[in-house]
Amino acid sequence: MRAHSKVRPGITAGFISVIFSLVVAGSVGTATAGHSPGPVAPIDDPIDGHIDDGAIQMELQTVTEGKGLTAPNWGTYAPGVPGVLFVVDQDGPLWAVNLETGDKNKILDTASLLVPLILDADERGFLGVAFHPDYAANGLLYTMTSEPIPGTASTPDQQPNHLATVREWTVPNPTANVMKRQPLTPAANSRVLFTILEPQFNHNGGALFFGTTPADRNLMYITSGDGGCADDQNGQLGIAGEGPCISHEGPGNAQNPDKLLGKILRMDPLTDTVPTIFASGFRNPFRASSDRADLGGTGMIWTADVGQNNIEEVDARIVQGGNYGWHLKEGTFQFNPNGTALNGFASDGFVFANTPGEPAGLIDPVAQYDHDEGVASIGGFVYRGSELPELFGTYVFGDYSDGFNSANGRVMYVVEDDKADPDERTPNVFNLVNGHINLFVLGMGEDMNGELYLLANKSGGPDEERGVVMKLVRECADDADCRD
Repeated sequence: MRAHSKVRPGITAGFISVIFSLVVAGSVGTATAGHSPGPVAPIDDPIDGHIDDGAIQMELQTVTEGKGLTAPNWGTYAPGVPGVLFVVDQDGPLWAVNLETGDKNKILDTASLLVPLILDADERGFLGVAFHPDYAANGLLYTMTSEPIPGTASTPDQQPNHLATVREWTVPNPTANVMKRQPLTPAANSRVLFTILEPQFNHNGGALFFGTTPADRNLMYITSGDGGCADDQNGQLGIAGEGPCISHEGPGNAQNPDKLLGKILRMDPLTDTVPTIFASGFRNPFRASSDRADLGGTGMIWTADVGQNNIEEVDARIVQGGNYGWHLKEGTFQFNPNGTALNGFASDGFVFANTPGEPAGLIDPVAQYDHDEGVASIGGFVYRGSELPELFGTYVFGDYSDGFNSANGRVMYVVEDDKADPDERTPNVFNLVNGHINLFVLGMGEDMNGELYLLANKSGGPDEERGVVMKLVRECADDADCRD
């Protein structure tokens, strides 16, 4: 999830330059990089203006906290099970949370399947869940977990590192009282649908969700990151010190049509054995969602793509075959991966020019902000609930924190037709909850009715039972734990 944080080696970046050309191959764009004749210089502060509070302001009311809940990163609903939010916990459990009382019940536990986690910094673990749209009849749900490569230790500096594993689980009597269920077990209740070999431990994506239109309601979407390290190039050094990093040959994983990494994937899990590439050019689309067509939305996909050193972005209405830029661009800025030629050590890439709409064939984000404001965008949802009509049709998302140790996450929303001068204010992005919330933001959730939830914790990693689930409300109840 996190942005790359390695200190850039001390070289003069202005003497290394890149010019990009785009080659469209089939339905997925690919790109190659060549050297330009002149120098390019990095932009240290791409967007001078800061994010302001928006005209719409909301509060966060705690639904449940702690007592087993560690690092919640995704919340969703199950068809036929009203009043419950199902919450993915990075260290293994899937919790059923009663939205009226805050009580929770562990309905399955993937902990025995996972690689050993680095408790304060890991991006692996239990990363996603999706319930089949016919769950009430067939009892099928799907999970994304980071599992060991057979015969290996799966330590952070191991390459390749782990298997991103999508499993299908079968729930007996799916609409029975979920708050009294015993946890399902992997051996008895699940089977592996497919795996992706992950070269490093970070940039894993991991979102799972079904489409919401009649045309794609049976199709499951899966997000995958570019495979880790930095710059999406071979020979880079990883943030755990591993290197040279493998599996980023040629144009990099995100631009390679033969790799499932750095993509949004799609499949019918009842008939397909492997997913196909839906869209490409992503660094780490950690969370993504469908704009709920069943609640008046468009059914289009939105995601937030975690940036590297400079830009966090929101990508809207993802189109099949679309190329969203990485590592040719970071946001609307061109990106120089900076090579790996410094005495055999990798160097850090950088943005060097703001070129909206160029190179041709790449799709720019609808919103972006730089690292003066946050360090890792957390994708959310287009609001389609009924309790907050002023927010209807608005994309709500978050950011992990303003620093890796500060626990200063935030909740924001997108206004696409904003005309702000980027030197005065960050365009298209506004705070929805005033300022920072003194927690690390790890994910968001959406219930059956389209109401939204923020998932966070105090530590930033899967190391303490300090997770919290909060509902987005106009005003907290008088006796509620509230962040405003």
